Amino acid sequence: MKPEVFAPLRIPFTKGLDQHFTQAPGTGVELSSLAESDLVDVQGPMETFPLIIRTETMPNGPPLDISPSSRDEEPVDSPLPNWVNAQMTHAVLEKKDGNYIVKVVKQTIYVEGVRYELQEIYGIENVNGCAAMDGTDVGKECVICLSELRDTTVLPCRHMVI
Repeated sequence: MKPEVFAPLRIPFTKGLDQHFTQAPGTGVELSSLAESDLVDVQGPMETFPLIIRTETMPNGPPLDISPSSRDEEPVDSPLPNWVNAQMTHAVLEKKDGNYIVKVVKQTIYVEGVRYELQEIYGIENVNGCAAMDGTDVGKECVICLSELRDTTVLPCRHMVI
């Protein structure tokens, strides 16, 4: 929203799981340089989010006619090419007890040029992934057979009940 104040930053990571992010000193967001009205979410015809975190991956690398380093040279806010997969976390800052906290509003992913908005699955918090039921599984069973753990989400309501 304010590229003249906070330039987007690209930080490369090595491939692999269990990545830990540590931001370099002096590269953070200094909220005191903004008016409080700049920190709130304004919902209208165009949604705006004061904080967007975009992670990108290049699963198969660029097409043969594009050099691998060309993505690093593009501006951070440039449109995604179809061969780049990404996840965007849209967040707002909320003031709570005099402090600002980050509240995630929605997440979107881009896979092979197609945009998907991630949705909550209702009831998934009660599923622990165990294959067999024991006496502590009250409320985790299928609402139809009442004997197996639920593992299926019903669309379009997104309830995990069977």
